[in-house]
Amino acid sequence: MTVDHPTPHPDLSVTDVGGVRYLRHKRTRQSSMLLSDPFETDFEYSAYLHVTVAVKPEATRVLVIGLGGGMLIKRMWRDYPRMHLDVVEVDEAVVQVARDYFGLPEDERINIVHGEGRRFVGEAASSYDIIVVDAFDDDRIPRPLTTEEFLRQARDHLAPDGVIAYNFIGPVQGDYSRPFRSFHRTAANVWRRVWVFRVKMAEGRLPGPNDNVVLVATDAELPTSELLDRIANRVGGQVSVPAFETFGEDLHTRPIRTGDVPIITDPRPPRRTSRSRGGRTG
Repeated sequence: MTVDHPTPHPDLSVTDVGGVRYLRHKRTRQSSMLLSDPFETDFEYSAYLHVTVAVKPEATRVLVIGLGGGMLIKRMWRDYPRMHLDVVEVDEAVVQVARDYFGLPEDERINIVHGEGRRFVGEAASSYDIIVVDAFDDDRIPRPLTTEEFLRQARDHLAPDGVIAYNFIGPVQGDYSRPFRSFHRTAANVWRRVWVFRVKMAEGRLPGPNDNVVLVATDAELPTSELLDRIANRVGGQVSVPAFETFGEDLHTRPIRTGDVPIITDPRPPRRTSRSRGGRTG
């Protein structure tokens, strides 16, 4: 049985299908919630964003760019009572939908800001232990959130040993992988350590153009072996998302070819041309 719910924006749709509620923006499903448990989702990538807790186990200040149905926000709010979450969402209608249909809590530990993520980071006075970018313009991360200039800005707003994570859609290698490889090159030009988790690839899922990839980057002195140990023991029992202890199996360990792709940068302003001052007047 399928049930459609009214929304305040024509590009947003909320539909219940087989016990799961979905939020769709234009063509793309952005969030889901199990009707039997509002803190659970069948979107597998969201759980991988908790790898940030394995990098920074004592995190208290978190910034999330992109709300959707609030899958990550709700879970972090419930599972980590020490965390204060700032959430930046460009579309006020999304905030209303998340509250009305997806059980987004109204609580002093969740601060929802209506605005653009890049501008918020540029003007922020706070530093964060964790930054998560899970924002999409249909099926792509908005380019201003992927450039080297923005990544350096975000790094400047991370606490020592802080961590940033991106949800990226696209293959890591092969056909159509240039966007991800270019973004990986850009991130690796900013942070000392970059890890790539290919969601559920260890289960034999075939690579495809709509793969979910979670990229995690930090300057923390954290060997990969220690990160994997923390994932395997659920960060000492802190992390409760299903199958978290297996996520280390989805760490991409092969080299990522980046020599044929550019670093992503902000557009340069147009060059101004000067007029000759030696012309005739009449």
